[in-house]
Order: sequence, then C-alpha cells, then structure tokens
Amino acid sequence: MKLTGLVRTSLLPAVLILAGCSGDDASTSSGDTEGTTGDTTTTGGTTEDSTSSTGGPETGTTTTDATTEDTATTTESTTDETTTDGPGVCGDGMVDDGEACDDGNADNTDSCLDTCEEASCGDGFVGPGEACDDGNTVDDDECSNACASASCGDGELQDGEECDDGNMDDTDACLSTCIDAVCGDSKVQAGVEECDDGNMNDADECTNACVAATCDDRAQNAGETDVDCGGDECAPCGLGASCDGDDDCESGACMGGTCIDDALVLPNCMDANVNATTVFDQVISQKCGANCHLGNASSGGLNMGSASALKNNTVNVKSSQSSLDRTEPSNVEQSYLIFKVLGQQAKAPMGSGSTMPLGGSLSDAQKCLMINWVKSGAN
Repeated sequence: MKLTGLVRTSLLPAVLILAGCSGDDASTSSGDTEGTTGDTTTTGGTTEDSTSSTGGPETGTTTTDATTEDTATTTESTTDETTTDGPGVCGDGMVDDGEACDDGNADNTDSCLDTCEEASCGDGFVGPGEACDDGNTVDDDECSNACASASCGDGELQDGEECDDGNMDDTDACLSTCIDAVCGDSKVQAGVEECDDGNMNDADECTNACVAATCDDRAQNAGETDVDCGGDECAPCGLGASCDGDDDCESGACMGGTCIDDALVLPNCMDANVNATTVFDQVISQKCGANCHLGNASSGGLNMGSASALKNNTVNVKSSQSSLDRTEPSNVEQSYLIFKVLGQQAKAPMGSGSTMPLGGSLSDAQKCLMINWVKSGAN
C-alpha cells in the first residue's frame, strides 16, 4: 500500500508540468489520461479516489450501458425477423402462407393432402365421402366426376348399359335395369304400348305387338273360339265356326266343337236305364233287315248283328260319315248314331248319309230307347 502511494505522488508533478507546457493538446491528453486513469482506477487502487478525481468511470459506464442496450435491441430485432419471415414447411402441422391446410401427416385419404392442399374430388385420392377418385374429368368411365362409382341410374352411359336415363321409371324408353324398353319385357311403355304380358303367346289378351286383343283384329285371341267370335267378350260365331258350347254359336247349337244350323231336336223321353241287349232286342233286330248292318254288307261294314257287336262297333268308334264318334257314352249330342236315327244327320259336323234305318223309321219309343242307352253310358 505504501509503495502504491509513492508511485502516485511521484507521478503527479510530471503530469502537471506536461499540462502547463502543452496547452490545448495537454488538455486533450489530460482528457485521455482521465479516461485512461478512470479505467485504471476501476481495475486497481482506490475506486473512490479515481471516481472523485476524474469522473471517467461514470462516463465509461454510460457508454457501456448504451452499447449493451443497442446490442440487445439488435439481437431482439434479428430474432423476431427470423421467426416471422422464415419459410414454412408443409407437414410441420402449422398452416403457413401458401398452404390451405397442414395436418402434419402424409395421409392422402384424409381432408388434407401431403401437399398441404385441401382434398377434393378429382385429386386422384379417395378422400372422405368419396367412393372413388380417378383424377380425371371423364364422366362416363367407372368413376364419375362426382367421385361416385358408376352404376345404373346415374345418368351416364357405361360399358354394358344399353341406356341410362338417371331414373327408376320402368314405363319410359329406358328400364331401371339400363336396358332399352321393348315389347315383351313385361313393362308397359307409356304412349307406345297398350299392354305387355312378357310372353310370345299371340292368342292371349295381349298380342306380340303389345296391342290389346279386340274382336275385330282378325286374330283368334283373348278367349275367342274362332277368329273374332265366341268366348266371353266377342259375338257368337256363325255356322261352321269353332265353338266350345252353344253360347258360342249364333244358331245356339255347338256340335263336336262346330257351330251347326240348329241344335239336335230330341223327342220328349222319360229317362230310363237301358242296356245294349234291350236296344238290340227291341230296336235293331226288329227294324233292320238282312242288309241293315246285321252283317258285313254294303252298309259301311257296320255290324250290329248282336248286342255285343252293337257296342263293339259303335261305342267310341269314329263315324265314316261325320267327325263325331258313332256313339259317345253319356253324350247324346256327340253321338252320330242318334243324329242318324232322328234324321238330323245334316246338323252334325260334316254329317252326311241317310236316315236310319234305311227305308224306314223308328217310333218315338224306339228312339227314346236308343237315346236312353247312350245317356246310360252305352253299356
């Protein structure tokens, strides 16, 4: 401590002498010395004396604080600029300038693509609410421009479809199955078809032209027994037309499926059970001569020489003079033998020949025996 004091004392006269000789320069040097002394005093010796003598440290402190503040300001400004203006990165989870979205992942099936663009139909990725996404604007391929899978009824014609009108109406030109409507598809096309029964039967109530059958369409259809007549809907048929019953005929007589001039007129007979033996004994053998079907004479080869021969040669045997059987059990109007004995053979379908017996006639009682034999089953 003493050594330090001696040094300071011995230096002071020299400083004063220099100051007196140098004028302004000395003043300047003194100022510099003050600054220097101030700095020296600050690092060593008595701080109080240094500060009191020169005031340098106070000035130095002010300068240091200003420099520190400016440095801090510069540093803060630089940090703020880097944070605000730096380029964003797609996929960092932060929506930066130029990004529509950023979900922080590379999943292209959610609402935000890995390019930070919002998912949309046509981007080539199947996103939320999309059935498909082919990334093109072709609306008639397997994926529509609405990102819906192609299907019948979407209004776009696809491969394998004949038509697609975008509706489920089966009465227009395009069915709900995307097939062109045609006659025979069981769907009545409005304004085009009168009917459509889905078959190729031209004899029912709907023709193969999908036109309803009528009684003047020149075709036998809709239950008609002949062309445009008979049945429940049309007028009765004329003579010779096909019929199923008397009501189908204008004459009121249907014989063997054919409309005849008039119905078979029967005598007023009391019903009775009659067999072939009775008919042979009381009618055939008494009224038929040697050449009257009692052998195989010229009378058509019809042999009625016995009761068994009567049955065997007439029952369910087709007549050679009519389309009817000679005798049909239980059906008088279909038995040509009865027409013959009644002399009404012309009323039978394709009937011809002479009345039986040849050259004679039967009494009403004998006629009734033969009629009752047929009604009894021709036994």
